[in-house]
Amino acid sequence: MDDRSTLKTRLAAAIAARRGAMLATLKAVVEARSFSGHEEAAQAVMRRELEAAGFAIESIPVFPTAMTGNPLYSPVVKELHGCHNLLARMTAAGSQGRSLMVSGHVDVVPTGPEALWQTPPFATRTEDGWFYGRGAGDMKGGLVAALTGIRALADLGLQPAGPLWFNTVVEEECTGNGALATVEHLKQHGIRIDAMLDPEPFGESIMSGQVGTVWAQYILTGRPAHAMEAQKGLNPIEAAMHVWRRLKEVEARWNPPHALHPLFGGHPHPLNFNLGKIAGGEWASSVPTTCRVDFRFGIYPGRDPAEAKREVEAAIRAAVAELPEPPRCEVGYEGFHAPGCVVDLDAAPMRLLAACHTEVNGSPPPSYAATGTTDVRLFQLGAGIASTCYGPRAQRIHALDECVEIASMERVALVYALFIAGWCGVEAAAP
Repeated sequence: MDDRSTLKTRLAAAIAARRGAMLATLKAVVEARSFSGHEEAAQAVMRRELEAAGFAIESIPVFPTAMTGNPLYSPVVKELHGCHNLLARMTAAGSQGRSLMVSGHVDVVPTGPEALWQTPPFATRTEDGWFYGRGAGDMKGGLVAALTGIRALADLGLQPAGPLWFNTVVEEECTGNGALATVEHLKQHGIRIDAMLDPEPFGESIMSGQVGTVWAQYILTGRPAHAMEAQKGLNPIEAAMHVWRRLKEVEARWNPPHALHPLFGGHPHPLNFNLGKIAGGEWASSVPTTCRVDFRFGIYPGRDPAEAKREVEAAIRAAVAELPEPPRCEVGYEGFHAPGCVVDLDAAPMRLLAACHTEVNGSPPPSYAATGTTDVRLFQLGAGIASTCYGPRAQRIHALDECVEIASMERVALVYALFIAGWCGVEAAAP
């Protein structure tokens, strides 16, 4: 068996030789449009690539109604359900090494107006060392990089000495119920996973933890009227703006300097309230009847999302009550009900991951406290699996002209290959 330095050199050469194949795979999976709830085309690409890498694959259907009793379940966004995860396994004859799961999502967020992109969001292109397309950064580039590292090991005639799992999930961007379905499957079948790595695009850093995330909605019903006698109406859009100003006051109270969590000590504003969508009205010359506001807010690790929802809802209802004539108010929660979590960077897999990064890059990796949520919470809190995120550099995720750095994908592929060699162990592949 090669010594570590020789193995790194040979793996780096194998990954460089695979650059064309890596980019072809990324092109195929990015061009397979996979908005949340419609991930079948991307999963078909991933199935083909995983089978070519020697994985045995099973499908895990995602039935949200079967998971409502799980405390990590997130209320379903009505149109988003019904797809399946791919759970792929590669097992050596002896299976003596520790087990590892690589897990990531294939769904992507909406593109916004395509005319604002330099090129259409699903017409992939490379430029100045970056690969462009919706989902290239978040997070298909990371999935393809990890798989490239695995295939580079095979190119050297090596296979993991312990069970290696590759899990591609749906519905990460809105609920996380895809990963939750995998977690329940692991528990139901008694499958032991010793570590999980999620190649989210956090710039080759090791995630030290993440905030919790909640999606909420408030719907105000006013009184319609003709614009020429608007004073007879009750405008719910105007009322909704007053409510939002009060919610931004809650956001200010939750953030430094009023409230601080040690994981986010260096971050000036870790908890964001985001007004993501507003819909209301029927006609420019009519006082509108209803207004619906969809928003997202963050919470610190350790806080119960249900308790945070109660505080936010109380603020909404208090704001409505301040109005001279309060509109009818309904509050709902479709989407994320996600607690935060903290990663133990002293755990064995995190120490090895840091060592592998240092081996490749010549300096230790930065740690990153994420102000958004990932599937790590589900594996860590739901199954007790030591988990973190480690993935390539990306730019403008969830925005226009999203892209991932190609050289970073290659470095990440090498780190994953070295991690597998150190964590699972490697042995000569069966002839």
